[in-house]
Amino acid sequence: MAGMARIILVSLALSACSQSGPSDEEAIAAVKAAQDGKPPLEAIEPQPILYPDITRHKLHGTGCAFVADGGGIGAILLAQDTRGVIKLKGEVEVLAPDAGAAELPKGGRSRYTGKTHALSLTPTGPVQSVGTEDRFKGRLVITDAFERPVYEATGDVQCKTI
Repeated sequence: MAGMARIILVSLALSACSQSGPSDEEAIAAVKAAQDGKPPLEAIEPQPILYPDITRHKLHGTGCAFVADGGGIGAILLAQDTRGVIKLKGEVEVLAPDAGAAELPKGGRSRYTGKTHALSLTPTGPVQSVGTEDRFKGRLVITDAFERPVYEATGDVQCKTI
């Protein structure tokens, strides 16, 4: 009988140990969740694309330039037919146009995607033609690789040959 009592006690102890930690399924799920996790959201601050940037990176062409309200006179987005351009941390980033996105005046597109960011430029007011330029109020939203907004602004959009 003493031997039987020991077996029961050992069985109870092992049972208690296995119940105190996560099951194999729970442990696997926790590891998968950690691997699929997204990094913390990192807001960005686009910088003006200046004439030296335009010259150095050969960004001349026809399209739209977005200037954020209260952001000075420098465009922080060039939305052209073959590319969208933003400048982050001193580096020019070129994004590909979404061929299925709405077309803006002068051949620009309303959506562009890149390796680390995507953006959308949406008119929020009517397009006004002034000479060879088209102008409208717009909203710019830049998202990270996980489609989370990291920058949003309203501003003026001017479309012409740059």
